[in-house]
Amino acid sequence: MTAVQTGIGNVGTIKPRRMAFDMSQLREKYFFRGNPILSTLMYALSASFPDGERFFIDSVRHYQKDIKDPVLLEQIRGFIGQEAHHARIHEDFNDRAQVLGMAMDKVQRRLKGRLDTGRRKLNPSQQLAVTAALEHITATLAQWTLENPEPGDDDNRQSPLREMLIWHAMEEIEHKAVAFDVYKTAVGNEKQRIAVARFIFRMFWIQMAISQLMLLWCDRKLPSLKDIREAWAFMWGERGFRRWAAPEFSKYLRPGFHPSDIDQSKLIERWHLNYPEVAALQVG
Repeated sequence: MTAVQTGIGNVGTIKPRRMAFDMSQLREKYFFRGNPILSTLMYALSASFPDGERFFIDSVRHYQKDIKDPVLLEQIRGFIGQEAHHARIHEDFNDRAQVLGMAMDKVQRRLKGRLDTGRRKLNPSQQLAVTAALEHITATLAQWTLENPEPGDDDNRQSPLREMLIWHAMEEIEHKAVAFDVYKTAVGNEKQRIAVARFIFRMFWIQMAISQLMLLWCDRKLPSLKDIREAWAFMWGERGFRRWAAPEFSKYLRPGFHPSDIDQSKLIERWHLNYPEVAALQVG
């Protein structure tokens, strides 16, 4: 199965974009609506990206030599370029969070340990299946982000998070099927793909919750009842983050599924027009 046959080529060129985000704008520790639960969720997600992106790159690169289709090979190069830049940008964000007093180093070490265990215990095809499943998670959360771009701006707190996430979300959708197509072409084990995804979809939120608890514990921060209610509504209310994502995750578990079955093209075709302030931060 090639990139052209599966339809991923419809997204066009996968182009790494160099961006200039001013992380010094992150001035408040609990920047996301002033809510420590929601803020630590964003910190936990960001903490997972640098080493996670490098895991993704390595798992895809392992099979690059086995890919003959020139379109997919070009997309692999774009995927690697985008993911490498995502890792660097999130490292900048995580460093700034550390300066503000968040224990990002401890969370990142723990998440890196989980990935290192995966590298030791999983064979290359399983690692690629993990990557493809996590890419579906990021593409799903990317869609929610682009459809709900202002969820943290109620109190007008300034943060580079919104701009960073919009850019990251757009590129995640742009390359969402690359790891999947490499897996289908070089491995093709559908039973393994689905089994690995079932495990990853369960563990993802557990790992985020553990990271949040670590951050809150290290900061000796106890959320208020109001914080808990607000976070619950954000996650499980109408169009809530997790409530909306759950059935989208499940689509991946269907035999014969392909990421292009979910049409997200309109979200990236005009992203630079919909978010000109973010596009203006592109420097290359």
